Amino acid sequence: MNRLKLKSYDYLIESNLERIKLGKLFDHKMVPYTKEFLLKVLLYLEERERFEDCHFISNLINTRFDHDKNYVPQSV
Repeated sequence: MNRLKLKSYDYLIESNLERIKLGKLFDHKMVPYTKEFLLKVLLYLEERERFEDCHFISNLINTRFDHDKNYVPQSV
């Protein structure tokens, strides 16, 4: 019988934060991180007063989900 090990919420956030810092904007199953998930990461970091990481995630959210800042037209 296979036993699944439940990982804590802290582990989930920390492991995904490391992936984001490495420039991987998707999870282990190759699903892109949603804005809602990134906001949860931001809230988690704010609660733990990790403001440098908060700034990083906040900038990521602002640039990634802003059409004007993230859109780069292809040259013809």
